[in-house]
Amino acid sequence: MKIQFKIKYLVLLVTVFVASMFLNATAFAKNNVSNINIDVLIHNNGKATITEQWVGTFDEGTEVYIPIEDNSLIISNFRVSMNGREFLSVESWDVNETFENKSFRSGINKTSKGRELCFGISNYGSNTYTFSYDIDPLVKAYEDADGFNFMFLNPGMSIYPSNAVIRFRLDNNSIFSEDTARIWGFGFDGQTRFTEDGYAVAYTTSQLSGYNHMTVMMKIFKGVLAPNVNGEGTFEDLQNEAFEGSTYQETLEYIKRQEREDTLFNIITIAIIGFSLITTIVSIVSRVKRKHALKMFYESRNYFRDTPNNGNIAMSHALFHDFDIWNSRESNVIGAIIMKMINDKNIEPLQEKTYGLFGKEKTNTSLKVGPPPKDKVLKDLYDMIIVAAGDDGVLQENELKKYAEKNYTIFNNYLDSILIKGHNDLNVKDAYTKINGNKIVDLTDAGKEELGEVYGLRKFLDEFTLINERSVTEGVIWENLMVYATLFGVAKKVLSELKKVYPDRIAEINNYAETYYISDIYYRTLYYNSLNASRAAQALKMAKMAADGLGGATSIGGGGGFSGGGSGGGTR
Repeated sequence: MKIQFKIKYLVLLVTVFVASMFLNATAFAKNNVSNINIDVLIHNNGKATITEQWVGTFDEGTEVYIPIEDNSLIISNFRVSMNGREFLSVESWDVNETFENKSFRSGINKTSKGRELCFGISNYGSNTYTFSYDIDPLVKAYEDADGFNFMFLNPGMSIYPSNAVIRFRLDNNSIFSEDTARIWGFGFDGQTRFTEDGYAVAYTTSQLSGYNHMTVMMKIFKGVLAPNVNGEGTFEDLQNEAFEGSTYQETLEYIKRQEREDTLFNIITIAIIGFSLITTIVSIVSRVKRKHALKMFYESRNYFRDTPNNGNIAMSHALFHDFDIWNSRESNVIGAIIMKMINDKNIEPLQEKTYGLFGKEKTNTSLKVGPPPKDKVLKDLYDMIIVAAGDDGVLQENELKKYAEKNYTIFNNYLDSILIKGHNDLNVKDAYTKINGNKIVDLTDAGKEELGEVYGLRKFLDEFTLINERSVTEGVIWENLMVYATLFGVAKKVLSELKKVYPDRIAEINNYAETYYISDIYYRTLYYNSLNASRAAQALKMAKMAADGLGGATSIGGGGGFSGGGSGGGTR
């Protein structure tokens, strides 16, 4: 009995499993479209021929339909093909016909709202449908410009593509560019741009869903086309209506507020640049070979226990930047320069203790300006500190923050100038086999000697606690080498290990540590506030370009006042 019960139980489980698999297969047997490509050929008179290609899998329903709820448009020459087979156009379309009677047929269904472009699914499975039709007019003539605001894909469709691209071109030998047109996209997450071959393009960057639509507005400068139909009012009126509720409007309003109030708003921008697989592989292999050669060169270096490159920080920075195998921060050079100026008494730390509401002690550190440095790289940063400090000659952290936010361009140029000076100084020493480079083979013997000093010091700082004879470090001037430890990004590690090697010189090492922490605070304030302000300005510039119709991110909101389109569509 027990065996029979187990067999029955097993049969029941198998039945449930098979049934669930069947139900799941049925559930997932819905129609889906992976790609929609729309080509819009604009004729000189403002009429357009629209060709759409839908690629997907179709496993239920009888027809595909596209509502166009705009009776002011003349739709003609509706043609359909599937996988290369032409459909028969029927005079009157009946949505209630059977699957068989709709197969390889197409037609236009008139509704109370407008018209529907319809054609039979014809075969279940993976299909590519190509259909075209003429719209008259697409482009209208306005007083100030020609243009359109047209919905090409509707909200509320039963199927949405993973990717959709709309390409606009002209048939009168003109091209779309920043000199002839402007373009905006609404209702979808994507981008717009002008291509080198004269197209205007709008495309998705994420899959469309129920509330999404693809509405594109274009402004075409006078003289490019000669539309037969006049639009009401001006194109600016059309644009203003479309901009309502859009990120374009928000951008322009923000810019106006910024001009009035002289404020900055931090917008994070992620620029994603795609490379082909082959290029990526070649690049990776090249980087691996380069890094291996640099590591071999590093391993072959002897310890260097003095300031490298005759104390030329710009040169050391350029070498360490170009031949870095530790993924260090480029900005470390600012901390090194501040520390060098503190060591040389060009700036002097001042500390003041304050007490909060509950008696909590807090130490505020400021920098008092001293005599100027002679080195130009140091002097340029020193001059910025003087400006930021104001009349009292004492720099507070919040003063540097405000300076960085307002003068990020000056600071960014300064950061670039350090690298440029370093390269120039290396070229004077004939360090390169060509103008510059970042591979060992790009260096002459003189260049290898200079890099050897940088690598040798980095190696010494990495390994000095492992050296057997403690006496080898006795003659080292650690105050100077801490500048380079900061440049290399290993200052904290070196300070920790110094205390292990010299437990009897803790007070001296603590002085090094205090100088490092002060330089670190001020370098981070200057660098990161400049960086954030720079990113905000760049993001605002890109957003303004998009709002000005020069290409860029589309707007999910807005797009009102469109023609064409409607609601719904897909399959049924």
